[in-house]
Amino acid sequence: MLILAKVAVRFIPTGSFANVNQKTSANRTLMYHFSKIVQASFDEAINQVIEALQSEGLGVLTEIDVQAAFKEKLDTDFRKYKILGACHPLVAYRMLQIDDKAGVLYPCNVVVQEHEDGRVEVSAVDPLIMFLMIHSPQAKEIALDASQKMQAVMDRLPAVTPIAA
Repeated sequence: MLILAKVAVRFIPTGSFANVNQKTSANRTLMYHFSKIVQASFDEAINQVIEALQSEGLGVLTEIDVQAAFKEKLDTDFRKYKILGACHPLVAYRMLQIDDKAGVLYPCNVVVQEHEDGRVEVSAVDPLIMFLMIHSPQAKEIALDASQKMQAVMDRLPAVTPIAA
């Protein structure tokens, strides 16, 4: 059984993370993803996401068809669900210059899924949350930049409604 949960984290900046900019303030609840319901079919949404990623300088390194994988490996039906592994080469390079283990956090995943009622949802990891464990002021700046890029990707998609935290 696959269990998915929506998790919120409380980020209280300390040390080198404190006061980097207004995006992270004490006691602000940050979600680990950006999500929205889009005005598109599943296949159209995939294409729109890829175009939006490219517009922000990101490329798709991996594509996982979860529906097909579950059918093949578990012989079970699952809704349309794809995971696109995206990467911004300069962000990745800069982060690896700071911490050579940062690659375990790559790529930045974007999920496109079709719900039972036909709504198509796009969710993208927030790189800021993903890179919080790298304790460096430079890493924090890179993570903020990556987070802004991913938010810009999401903003480019035609939304019906954003998903509230």
